Amino acid sequence: MMSKIPAVLAICCGVLSIGACGGGSGRPNPSHASPVPLPEPTSSSQAVAAENLGALWPFTVDHGTIECRAGEQAVFTAPDGKSYALNDRAEQAGLPSLEPLRANGSGGDKISLGALRSRTLQLCRFAGS
Repeated sequence: MMSKIPAVLAICCGVLSIGACGGGSGRPNPSHASPVPLPEPTSSSQAVAAENLGALWPFTVDHGTIECRAGEQAVFTAPDGKSYALNDRAEQAGLPSLEPLRANGSGGDKISLGALRSRTLQLCRFAGS
């Protein structure tokens, strides 16, 4: 039991530091207070939902797909099938801004994309980027 405490503390600190990376604070009353971890990725795309990020979920939609395309383009595809740029490389490739999907945090600012962007870029190892 004692050996699990440092791991839990490390995870908590990581989540807190990701939440502090720019943008607004998290949702005031997230529907998923305890995030459900995403499984290890096995391809360049992965389903993701509000339950995976809890208060750090940055969108008004509750789920979608993250993908890393060639050239380290980070992409979010909404439930309606429309894809949006999660980083500058994807925006430069012609994908629209995801600002229409962005949610406001408890402080009124947009919720940071940091956690989702980081997870998406982890998928690049499968995209040949």
